[in-house]
Amino acid sequence: MAAIELNGYGETWCSSTGAVPRPVPRPQHLLAQLALRTGDGEAQGTLAVYDTRVRDLTEQQRLVLELLARQAVTQIDLYARIAEFELLAAAPATPSADLALAQALIESAPVAIYHSNLSGNLTYVNSEYRRIFGLTPEQSTNDWVHGVHPDDRQRIEDAWEDFCRNPRPVKFDYRNKPINDAVRYFTEQVVPAQGVTGFVGTISDFTDLITARGELRKAETLYQNTFDQAPVGIVCTDRSGGFLRFNAAFCALLGFDPSELAGKSIADVTHDDDVARTAAELERLWAGEIDSFDHERRYTRRDGGVMWVRATMALVRDGNSRPEYSVGFLRDITRRKEMAAALLHQQTLLEAVITDLPIALLACDVAGNITHYNRAAVELHCVDVESHPMTAQVFLADGVTPVSAGDHPLMRALRGETISNLELVIQPRETTARSTLSSARRLIGPNGQTLGAVAVVQDTTERKRAELELERVHKELMTASRQAGMAEVATNVLHNVGNILNSVNISASLVTDRVKQSKAPGVTLLADLLKDHGADLATFMSTDARGKRIPEYLSALGQQLTADQQMSLQELGSLRDNLEHIKETVSMQQSYAKLCGVTETVEVVDLVEDSLRLNAGAFARHGVTLCREFSRVPPITVDKHKVLQILVNLVRNAKYACDESGKTEKLIILRIAPAAESVRISVIDNGVGIPAENMDRLFTHGFTTRQSGHGFGLHSGALAAQELGGTLLATSDGSGRGAAFILELPYSRRDISHA
Repeated sequence: MAAIELNGYGETWCSSTGAVPRPVPRPQHLLAQLALRTGDGEAQGTLAVYDTRVRDLTEQQRLVLELLARQAVTQIDLYARIAEFELLAAAPATPSADLALAQALIESAPVAIYHSNLSGNLTYVNSEYRRIFGLTPEQSTNDWVHGVHPDDRQRIEDAWEDFCRNPRPVKFDYRNKPINDAVRYFTEQVVPAQGVTGFVGTISDFTDLITARGELRKAETLYQNTFDQAPVGIVCTDRSGGFLRFNAAFCALLGFDPSELAGKSIADVTHDDDVARTAAELERLWAGEIDSFDHERRYTRRDGGVMWVRATMALVRDGNSRPEYSVGFLRDITRRKEMAAALLHQQTLLEAVITDLPIALLACDVAGNITHYNRAAVELHCVDVESHPMTAQVFLADGVTPVSAGDHPLMRALRGETISNLELVIQPRETTARSTLSSARRLIGPNGQTLGAVAVVQDTTERKRAELELERVHKELMTASRQAGMAEVATNVLHNVGNILNSVNISASLVTDRVKQSKAPGVTLLADLLKDHGADLATFMSTDARGKRIPEYLSALGQQLTADQQMSLQELGSLRDNLEHIKETVSMQQSYAKLCGVTETVEVVDLVEDSLRLNAGAFARHGVTLCREFSRVPPITVDKHKVLQILVNLVRNAKYACDESGKTEKLIILRIAPAAESVRISVIDNGVGIPAENMDRLFTHGFTTRQSGHGFGLHSGALAAQELGGTLLATSDGSGRGAAFILELPYSRRDISHA
């Protein structure tokens, strides 16, 4: 099968039996193809030979084919000449210039133009047609299908075959085969030809239109996605404020479904207090007075809650600058408003606190200029209201040495110093001096830069006076405490001396009674009797009944006098012992009184034993058992009188606690044990105990649970322990379970200052 295509006349198909219609589909196996040229070399068309299968031609067959082609060219040239003459003869007389112009216009047209007969065979194509499909002069116009994009080729072939079977006006859109990776888009239209049979088709390149449509589609998609997915509310409204369009963020902002906002306007969701202001701004916007406006207003949510939004509104105009609609961008600033309100409240509160702060506060910039101060600073004369710099004189704590302006706390802080509790004296011009404590430090910014300095100044004048008064009262209290302690000890001494004097009195009474009952007067009577019978003494003693009894009487008298002597000697010895005990007790009291306020190194055991000795009589009278648990500890250096004052009071309280418990077995344990750098003396009893609610008030001045107590002993003991550098503590498991008082003293005295 062969196809002969003549330029401008289409193609003709033939087989071994003669001319045949254009085969559908087009044969795929091309055996040979060559150009048909005239004798002067001008191309007239192409000759292509096809087969249903691939053949290998012999050299002889190839030569025969070429000869056939040359003969065909000769005949075609002949037929072409004849056809030209026939056309010229049949055509009306037309100026050759018009024909040439028409031919030039068709060939120069920027669109592909072709003609097909009623069978769908191409009879004419212009040069643009060949360019579009990339056809070389040697190729047949029917090879156009190879210039179609592979993805569109089958579809277009099917459409063209359908057109060939049923010729009619049609339109095709397809892409060409990529050339240099570039794809072009074409639209092809076929319509009935006017004046001649067949159809005329045009192929136009609309790639630019497709590209523009794609870019437009991208822009529309970008705009749509931006509008719909924007994290801020976007709303479009008409001149009356009615909603035209809104995004999801706007609906979420107000809590409405999109359907619920249909038909609503800005006024419907704006808070009543902001409706008028918003309407006025929109009117100015639409009137062209302003290009846009940005303000904060309140909206009412679907649930009735009120929220704050920041709205930016502007007009969208058409190509003629006429406003079409307004667009608004809304951001939820409710949280910011709440924070701003809270911040304003805190700022107001802080300003009020700083203003009313009883401590002077000053701040300065990096140049040392005062920028902030409060009322206390003015009252303390740290700053002058009109000139700001300080006008009062400043001295060190001694009130004599002046402090220069460059050494004021603020200036020193600017130089990098940290001032803490610096004592200064401020001397205003017309008032008394004020004692102060100043602290200052430099203010550092986030990047480490110096912003200035801040100082606080506390007026300590009244506190100084109070401290002096407190020191005076403390001294008086300690004096009273010492006197009370001395009185306590003295009372115990007098009590013990009184007990001893009772024993002395008893001994003296016994001696007196025995002397009164003495038989000594009988000796005088016997002497007088013997004197009266001195002349006949022998006769009187031998014959007289009274005389005979004299020896017996003298024997009994001697025994009686001997017994009286022994009893008197015994009582006089007891009297001497009691007087010695009184002497020792008074001497001990005198030794403690003389050493009051003087520290010395003593054995702890001796101090404890002295306190027990002063209460020894009371223990015996009340049946209290003492248990000593003394560990070896180093000597301590203390004021013996103060320690004795504490111990005597603790031991006496323990005795009272045992008495009031009503127990038959009354026990007091005295324990000495070492502690870290101190000694611990414990007085433990099994008495009435201490209720839990009284533990916190136990050492308070005036607190006591005994009717005869004065509430001063434990308080003074705690103060004395502090003066000695130690502590006095109490423990108890509750009522009826006894108590323990623990005195802890350092081995060497520590000086304690009183605040």
